[in-house]
Amino acid sequence: MMVAEALEALWTLLIAGGVWLLLGAALLALTLAVTLLAAVAALRGAWTAAQRLRSPRRRPRPSWALTRRLARRHARTRRTPDYEEAA
Repeated sequence: MMVAEALEALWTLLIAGGVWLLLGAALLALTLAVTLLAAVAALRGAWTAAQRLRSPRRRPRPSWALTRRLARRHARTRRTPDYEEAA
């Protein structure tokens, strides 16, 4: 009878230890992911600031204007609505 109780206690301790191990691993993974994201954001911000310090006269372009050629093409093909035709 004592052996059965000892085995049951051991089984309970193993399950509890496994749960603690899984929770600890998940918490560690989450902490590392958040830390990595914060580090990447900080490095990107520092890189952007360094680039702006290097050439402060250059203004950032909109997302659709990756190059000057694309910006010109976009400006040429934009059409304004013709209100007189609609009336």
